[in-house]
Amino acid sequence: MRSKLKLISFQLFLLVVLLGIVEFIVRGMGYAPGDMRPNWLNLKPVDSLYMVNDYTVNGDGILVADSAYWANRRTGINNEGFRTPDFDKLDSTKKKVLFIGDSFTWGLSAEPVVNHCFVDLVRNENNYEVINLGIPATDPPQYYTVAKKYIPRFKPDITFVVFYMGNDLMTEDREVKPFDPFYYDTNAGAIMADLDGIHFNSAQEVYHYAMYERYFLRNPKNIFERIIAKSALLSRIYSVRFRIEEKLKYEAVVKDSHITKKYLKQIQQAAAQNHLAVKFILVPEIKDADKSLDDYRKKFSDILEDKDLKDDWIMLPNAKANFNDYPDGHLNNKGHRHYADYIENYLKDFFGRKEGH
Repeated sequence: MRSKLKLISFQLFLLVVLLGIVEFIVRGMGYAPGDMRPNWLNLKPVDSLYMVNDYTVNGDGILVADSAYWANRRTGINNEGFRTPDFDKLDSTKKKVLFIGDSFTWGLSAEPVVNHCFVDLVRNENNYEVINLGIPATDPPQYYTVAKKYIPRFKPDITFVVFYMGNDLMTEDREVKPFDPFYYDTNAGAIMADLDGIHFNSAQEVYHYAMYERYFLRNPKNIFERIIAKSALLSRIYSVRFRIEEKLKYEAVVKDSHITKKYLKQIQQAAAQNHLAVKFILVPEIKDADKSLDDYRKKFSDILEDKDLKDDWIMLPNAKANFNDYPDGHLNNKGHRHYADYIENYLKDFFGRKEGH
């Protein structure tokens, strides 16, 4: 009996040591006790929260870049808030190519942006008038609002809407409002103004919710959560239930993407009313980048095989090697080159057909 107790005690000791080692490893990976963030979320606790005034919502409800902020970072912003040449300097004799999108179109994570973003590559390597209206952290409602304003104004030969499957599939609709931010960019990271169906009117409000209610166990509700909040390992295990909820929500919107499709079809209508071409360039999430195009179409058939949209999708073979790892998840320079090459070839064929060659 004594030897059996010794064996049990030894096994318990080994278990405690093993858990201690795993706890040490988890903390070494950057996770603190109480941390339940998903690996894609670039949000961190800070001692004092403040706004980063890099973008602002204008009177049309369009998110634009702040020129003063970006001038200090040697990034040129035109007089209407976009990382593109001034609109009054457009050469009317050149073929015009318009790009609409989010951080991928802006060129986030290209090094340096102005030389390696795929939009800039297309501009610098061809004799087109390329207009870049991409702004980080935007979404289909912004894409449509931008298209509605600028397609009739510029009358581009073709408009490309760059669609990122990682977060452009909308789970909830939102109203575009003048001067009303739909996310807050802070020193803690960018935080959406609408979280879990709640609209927050300030960065402080949504930051407090994210820290104490959503992504961190800073306000444990019972003894069980108080114990979990002491361990990085237990916090990561406990967070699995939230990841499952998020996965189920995402799978639901993959099967029914009617909110997103509404905006894409409105963009089509804005182009059609001006007798202009529009195409949607698809950028997959890194976890799906190695899928074959057939498998990808099957997975996202609700939006990619929609009878009104299917002929306007541009999908190109991709690979995880074209992306930076999470929490970044954007195209690297190789990925930007990959998209630029494809778009340049597409435009050559497009204009060749248009001119009857």
